[in-house]
Amino acid sequence: MALERPKSLRELALEHLRNSIIDGSLKMGQVLSERKISEELGVSKSPVREALAQLRDEGLVSIEPQKGARVFSLSEPEVTQICDFRQAIETAAFELALLRNPEGLADDMQRVVKDMEKERRRGNEKGYLSLDTTFHQLIFEHAGNDYLTASYTRYIGKIAALRTHLAKLPQHTELSFDEHSKIAIAVREGDMPKIKSLLTAHIDRTRQAYKSAAIVLEGATAS
Repeated sequence: MALERPKSLRELALEHLRNSIIDGSLKMGQVLSERKISEELGVSKSPVREALAQLRDEGLVSIEPQKGARVFSLSEPEVTQICDFRQAIETAAFELALLRNPEGLADDMQRVVKDMEKERRRGNEKGYLSLDTTFHQLIFEHAGNDYLTASYTRYIGKIAALRTHLAKLPQHTELSFDEHSKIAIAVREGDMPKIKSLLTAHIDRTRQAYKSAAIVLEGATAS
């Protein structure tokens, strides 16, 4: 049995910061202090700086000369672009997944939806949102295309962080669960036109929720 390699200080800092951004502990637009983070984690500034550089590449952090780092912000046009991206790439991945491994995709989605129901009833928002991310990752796992997966993975943190912010809206979780349940059923039926229609409605709700909620994020570009 191979031994698991211990995580480096950079990896630990990266994991901590990424999770804090995704779960909303670090707010959108929040200024990040290398010194404060290094003190909190008990590490030098070097691994923190390296972690921030990686998060910049993932779109979760912006770094400006003389100004330092801050958590990303989203304007309404950027949310629209994210939704356009998701619509295109998830539809393409769904088509491949249904062609290559429809039963595996259906089984896994059914399992995740059951777990989502459990977390929803427990009122475990963090657990539910994690499963929401897993649900969409399944599409790419079963599509079997490394290029699609890499393209999606690059922005998965930003998409997950956006979910966290929208989850605060009234009835968001209930509507989300209903949409995921219907998509899972359509996958079981192998009905790609229905999947596409449901996916479009699901992603479009993100556009409308962000717009109607008038979420004002510090540092966001005015639309």
